[in-house]
Amino acid sequence: MAKVKTDSLKTLHKRRSAKWRFFDPEVLPVPVAEMDFHIAKPIKRDLIEMIKRSDVGYSGIVPELAEAFATYAKFSWGWTVDTNQVRIAGDVGMAGIEVMRVVTRPGDQVVVNSPVYLNFFKWIAEAERELVDVPLLHTKGEWWLDFDGLEAAFAAGAKAYLLCNPHNPVGSVYNRDELEKIAKLAKKYGVIVIADEIHAPLIYNEVRFHPYLAVSDAARETGICITSASKAWNLAGLKCAQIVTSDEALNERLNSLPEELPFRSSILGAWASVHAYNEGQPWLDEVIKALDDNRAYLLTLLKEHLPLAKYRVPQSTYLAWVDLSAYKVNNPAQVLLEEGHVGVSNGADFGPASAQYVRINFATDQKILKKAVKRMASALNVSGQKS
Repeated sequence: MAKVKTDSLKTLHKRRSAKWRFFDPEVLPVPVAEMDFHIAKPIKRDLIEMIKRSDVGYSGIVPELAEAFATYAKFSWGWTVDTNQVRIAGDVGMAGIEVMRVVTRPGDQVVVNSPVYLNFFKWIAEAERELVDVPLLHTKGEWWLDFDGLEAAFAAGAKAYLLCNPHNPVGSVYNRDELEKIAKLAKKYGVIVIADEIHAPLIYNEVRFHPYLAVSDAARETGICITSASKAWNLAGLKCAQIVTSDEALNERLNSLPEELPFRSSILGAWASVHAYNEGQPWLDEVIKALDDNRAYLLTLLKEHLPLAKYRVPQSTYLAWVDLSAYKVNNPAQVLLEEGHVGVSNGADFGPASAQYVRINFATDQKILKKAVKRMASALNVSGQKS
């Protein structure tokens, strides 16, 4: 395993984040998308200095963050970002809801592709918009966008499309041709693409990430990016996200966002993000090596202990989307919790056709990952014998 620091399970249980407090102490939690690794030293150092200075007042406009993000985007993806078109929000969920409120009206249709990040459904409901699901196609173990379904939804009057790229939970990274095709459809039917690219820095070597706003003129004219350093640098609790446009007309529309939106972010999060984008790449390189090892190790573990499980090794993220339907148990996530004392994300929360799936967070020590899989195997074998 690559050299990233992870605490013992005993020490991890002392953490106060939702991942470690949601379940009873005997439960091994591997659901929530946060890593068990220590954060990068440049980030930790600045946060400690801010605390020492009692520099924990209100956040607000932080031009250094726009500059840092633009520099990172250019270096990582060749994307030229206009710093005047970068805004700050408390988190990507807040950003997505507020952007929807600006570019659509109550009751308007918003498209998603299930299985998809469970909070997309909640965002749309909170914004009082109508969900339109165009499920991903699943053939021969691969997941694909249904472009015929997308066009039908756009033609039927959808006003916005929540694009998850890289995709959570299936781990796909869309290629340039796919994104250009989305942009053409969006421009043809007047749809705004809200591209959630929060996992973009977490890419493995076999693929390349393309920012939606960078693939074509049509994408720039139809796209709004919502993103954050929180997933890649493990900063979710610090509450800071970015909203990015590459089109003057869309930028002008976003002037209708609440004036107080940047003040709902955290000053600690803003400056942690600055250091993540400016100084966090060496740490992230080591983390990706560790995650690369872990995604392969999980495959080995599943083959050994849960040979009927179907697992497509993800191209991005640290989330495994595992099909347990062959074990023929109702609500496998609940069975794993009750029989195995292991907490996973319930596939049903990601879409109506995914009840036999679970999502596993493999951003942890391999000893913990092995313990989780062995508990899963024990639980499913016991349940299978009962059924």
